[in-house]
Amino acid sequence: MFKNYTFILTFIVLIACKDKTEKPVVHLNKSKPEVVLVEEPKKVFFEKITDKNVVERLTAYGLKNPETIVYVYTTKGRIKLRLFKDTPLHRANFILYAKSGYFQHCLFSRVAKQFMAQCGGSYDDLQKEIQDTLGKYTIPAEMSHHHFHKKGAIASARSYHENPSKRSACDEFYFVEGLKYSDLSLDHYEDENNYTYTKAQRSYYKNNPGSAHIDGEHTVFGQITQGFNVISKITHVETDSRDWPVEDIYIDSVIVIK
Repeated sequence: MFKNYTFILTFIVLIACKDKTEKPVVHLNKSKPEVVLVEEPKKVFFEKITDKNVVERLTAYGLKNPETIVYVYTTKGRIKLRLFKDTPLHRANFILYAKSGYFQHCLFSRVAKQFMAQCGGSYDDLQKEIQDTLGKYTIPAEMSHHHFHKKGAIASARSYHENPSKRSACDEFYFVEGLKYSDLSLDHYEDENNYTYTKAQRSYYKNNPGSAHIDGEHTVFGQITQGFNVISKITHVETDSRDWPVEDIYIDSVIVIK
């Protein structure tokens, strides 16, 4: 079950600072010595995002970067995404990571048929370098009953360890494939997760695939609009005992459109 996996959870607004230290340069002149003060080149520092400043930083970044349409190019095909405006922190975070280049060559680290395909985490030097700059942080949950785990949903992974507020990882997400549910199975998950499905959710899950058993546990922040078949291509590959694909599947690039 999805809860048995701990997702290493964790984007950024850049703040430029300058060193105003001035250095004297002495020019010799036969008639009169002259001292000219020359300002040193500006040094740029990046303030990392943390759990304490994440809301402020991502809110500010989101205002300057309002895009919601994204192309995700994978080794199995192209996916077109629409990110939700009413999950502003998660939307801004995904755009930030996309524009930073973090997702380039990012591996799908866990895939499961009729469930989901998970991507993210720091697995190579480029990703580690980018995250060292951005910071490692978690994002406050932005869950709602009208954004649930339909087929093609994109949602944030999170840690289940000492995380009662269900804060999301900044660098890991998953795409939903899912399956259909009966009323009996939905009743079971309501009891197990202390969660109540709306009529709209029940109607959807009885007639369409999704991952109802993790509703109320993860923030859904977008939806695939093109390339649904790509997810099935990813989830149906051969995997090891940890659900890691035997053959590497990764993201070539993420392009922010508008």
